[in-house]
Amino acid sequence: MKALSIEQLEKLFVGGDFLKPTEFALVKEKAGGTGMSIPDAVVDLGYLSDAQVGRLIAEELGYRFVDLLKTKIDHPTLHLLPEAAAISQKTVIWKRNAEGVFVATTDPDNLEFLRLLKKRFREPVMVAFATKYGITEALRGYQKDWIDQIVARLEKMKVNPQDEDVVSLVQLVLSAAYEQRASDIHIEPEREEAVVRFRIDGVMQERVRYPIAFHEKVVFRIKILARLRTDEHASAQDGRFELRVGPNLLNVRVSILPITHGENVVMRLLSEQFQRLRLEDLGMQEDDLERIKRAAELPHGMILATGPTGSGKTTTLYAVIHILNQPDVNVMTIEDPVEYDISGVRQIQVNPRTNLTYDAGLKSIVRQDPDVIMVGEIRDAETAGIAVNAALTGHLMLSTLHSNDAPTAFPRLAEMGIEPFLVASSVNVIVGQRLVRRICSDCLGSYQLSEEEYEAVSQDSALLALIRKIGGKKDLARTQFYKGMGCTACGHTGYRGRSGLFEVLQVSESLRPLIVNKATSLDIRSLAIKEGMRTMVEDGVEKVFKGVTTIMEVLRATKA
Repeated sequence: MKALSIEQLEKLFVGGDFLKPTEFALVKEKAGGTGMSIPDAVVDLGYLSDAQVGRLIAEELGYRFVDLLKTKIDHPTLHLLPEAAAISQKTVIWKRNAEGVFVATTDPDNLEFLRLLKKRFREPVMVAFATKYGITEALRGYQKDWIDQIVARLEKMKVNPQDEDVVSLVQLVLSAAYEQRASDIHIEPEREEAVVRFRIDGVMQERVRYPIAFHEKVVFRIKILARLRTDEHASAQDGRFELRVGPNLLNVRVSILPITHGENVVMRLLSEQFQRLRLEDLGMQEDDLERIKRAAELPHGMILATGPTGSGKTTTLYAVIHILNQPDVNVMTIEDPVEYDISGVRQIQVNPRTNLTYDAGLKSIVRQDPDVIMVGEIRDAETAGIAVNAALTGHLMLSTLHSNDAPTAFPRLAEMGIEPFLVASSVNVIVGQRLVRRICSDCLGSYQLSEEEYEAVSQDSALLALIRKIGGKKDLARTQFYKGMGCTACGHTGYRGRSGLFEVLQVSESLRPLIVNKATSLDIRSLAIKEGMRTMVEDGVEKVFKGVTTIMEVLRATKA
């Protein structure tokens, strides 16, 4: 929807005698200082109710208004639209009858999505305008419904446990995790109960508990799905299975490990949507994107992604592969594990039991006439040596490496016994990265640091200097930052989704002599910054003032 301009809103509120000019001036000031929209600021200041604002805007746009703050939507109707779609499109289905499907949305001119709904339901779709607060309240029903369904299933199992109840319970947990954007499900046995926790945006959140008596059956069902041995309880097992949740295919990677009170289950959820991630979707800034794209266009050399476990390194390499995956290019990978099947790419799964290790697999790959090779991780001297040699002999090599930042990748490779002159000749670009949680766009607002936050930030002199430089103020206590205030869309955490912090080090002709002469990572960093490298901390602070993430997230991620 083309949002109403400030002039149109002023005419609507002031011209219609709903607000005085002085009140509208305060509304604009509030909106400008907090990132709120003008209508939200009107409600927040108490000049009009949410319903009054909604009716006025709906009438101006020529649509019916539905007050979702006072409209109860039953479970089957709400779930006609998957939660992920409802959140992303800010749309809910609030009624369905013989006339058709009734849709409430903040964007009634989202014609493409409405066409998709008509095609899906094959019946008339009636559109009404709803406010952001109304949609947020309606979305609350999804999370409550999932937990209510799981609890109801557990209560039924307590009375008369049946195998189909266990099947339904596992399906409900998987569906709830997907709808709530969880990356992992942890099912952890304790003495009396088993605890189900979801990892959402990198943070563990408890969802439900069930009696330990049901745990063996739950694990049995997961083993069946993952084709694991159901009679094995004393050894670790790994497997995977596919599951369709609504229109989306979910790839679930399973790890089962015996612990004190039973078998601990961790399931990693890998959505097919991940396969379509582009470099542009990862949160890189334009100049960093261009550096990586230029390196990907070279016929040989190495692109390395560095950072700790869980920093998104493999995601970055997959995004590069999607650029390179063309009919006239032979792309091969060796991974542990293969997370996604990519059409057109030959992928090898590491299997130590058959001696298919990284170094053995890589030796075989180079005899398969590849143009591009991806090695999931350089872990040892032999793999590093083969990778560097391949990069020097006409192959474009992609891999990950554990190091704190981009410059320390050079001494890390030297520790593996790779001659510095070979490193200088083979490496084109190193991407250092971390992941931070994104501020929820639905409840973003400005604020000033608390006493504890002020203390933490002020102790980091480098971070403080960047805040003053980029934020344009010397007084930290009076600097306006952003955070999520908490709403249904983000589960009242203030965060929804994640973004990367990056530093992209391009190996230039002036940097190569430093690498050859075993210069320290500090010297390499200093020259790279002079040549235009943006550090991860600097990237983070820029994103803080753009309202992408919070200053405390940057501090947490870059000090890890």
